[in-house]
Amino acid sequence: MKGIISSHSALTAYQRQTAVDAVAVPKPSADRQGQGSGTSLKAARVSISPEARALAVGGVAGGGAIDHAKVERLRQALQSGTLKFDSNVIAQHMIDQAE
Repeated sequence: MKGIISSHSALTAYQRQTAVDAVAVPKPSADRQGQGSGTSLKAARVSISPEARALAVGGVAGGGAIDHAKVERLRQALQSGTLKFDSNVIAQHMIDQAE
């Protein structure tokens, strides 16, 4: 696919930070089997936000529908090089959301 970055120092650093090694799953301890080894398993509690649930089932965060025509217009503008971004507006939106 055209435009995919496969080698970049930032990408390499990100991949190193997000790499997950295989984790050994602990076997039930002997005390759970009634033999009293003194060790036990601990479980993590995980909660999934409504936004993540919507994305997982193919929805859009915020509950809106995907405007496929707009996506196609943006894709074409990006490919043709006519898509322009105002960095000041983007920065202001980031500041506003952080407050």
